[in-house]
Amino acid sequence: MIYLILAVLCSASMALALRISEEFSDSRYGILFGNYLTCLVIAFFLLPEKNLLPAGGRTAVLAGAVNGGIFLLTLVLMQRSIEKNGAVLSSAFAKLGILLPVLGSILFLGEKPTVLQIAGMVLVAAAILMIHLEPERRGRRRGSRLLLLALFFSSGMADGMSKVFEHIGERRFDALFLFYTFLFAELLTVILLVREQRGRRRRRGTGLSAADLVCGIFVGIPNYFSTSLLLAALTKLPAYVAYPCYSVGTILVVSFVSVLLLKDRMTRRQAAGSGLILAALVLLNL
Repeated sequence: MIYLILAVLCSASMALALRISEEFSDSRYGILFGNYLTCLVIAFFLLPEKNLLPAGGRTAVLAGAVNGGIFLLTLVLMQRSIEKNGAVLSSAFAKLGILLPVLGSILFLGEKPTVLQIAGMVLVAAAILMIHLEPERRGRRRGSRLLLLALFFSSGMADGMSKVFEHIGERRFDALFLFYTFLFAELLTVILLVREQRGRRRRRGTGLSAADLVCGIFVGIPNYFSTSLLLAALTKLPAYVAYPCYSVGTILVVSFVSVLLLKDRMTRRQAAGSGLILAALVLLNL
């Protein structure tokens, strides 16, 4: 459980750092580039033997490559969905993606939640919808249902790859799995960044700034450890506990810090959703 709590704190720190960093950067992929670069450096530093192709490590390499691609695909879908459907609806569908690895673990890995834990998972879904789908905003943009569905599945796969590797891989290759995850995510980000920078230079004569890289560093450090700690938590906890607690715990911490320190206002609906989150966390851990 300590791994899960630390993963939640790192994930919340990453979200808050990303939010603050956006005030200092105007590049869509600049912060992401610095983020994955930081994660990659940390991952290489933490590799036990600095061997990138060890005997028996093929599964970690392949799973990491797939995971890195899914990471970036989710980002691109999120950006496109925000343009079509708005940030509120897109965020809700992305967070509901946690239901996929949870259901997959129950159906295919033999994990059996109790009745109270099933009730906790239902409360998780209800809380996410309550917090993100404000009545006055719902329906403002009709957008593309297929795009939302794609985001739901992509986000769910991104969340679930850690559980997949925990099941098919070896614990001694956890660091290698993370290294290749961030390596492939960074390589794909570079392609998108180059395309973006070419367009920016044609329009304004600007390129990737130092602020982008610095902001990426502050986002990347908690990003790496949130991923690695979640993977560690999944080796000790069932998916139907780890994933919902990770997702709603992050929402709760971010909301708490945003209200107290960033002076954001919480609506009644969001406050009620936070109450459901607390109830869900209790039920999931009974």
